Amino acid sequence: MAHLDITILGQQYKMGCPDGEEESLKQSVIQFNDKLKNMKETAPGRRNEQHIVTAALNYCHSLNIERIKNEKYAQELNKRIQFLQDSIEQALTPTK
Repeated sequence: MAHLDITILGQQYKMGCPDGEEESLKQSVIQFNDKLKNMKETAPGRRNEQHIVTAALNYCHSLNIERIKNEKYAQELNKRIQFLQDSIEQALTPTK
């Protein structure tokens, strides 16, 4: 387990991270800070905590939307696979 020092809105944190995923975490921190910076520009009166909670909820919402899309895609692929299997079985079944 690797440990990284990260900074979010000027506040430093020490984060644990699986070995080999340090660069991915660093990129996530950059992306999150960029999102927070944009939010602060559009709503400067909010506290940092409000921006962080809003950004976290936005990311969770986006992940849920993508999860639902992936589930629908997987269901469609399963239907296609089943159709192909049925077609192959029908083609291989001897006719009388």
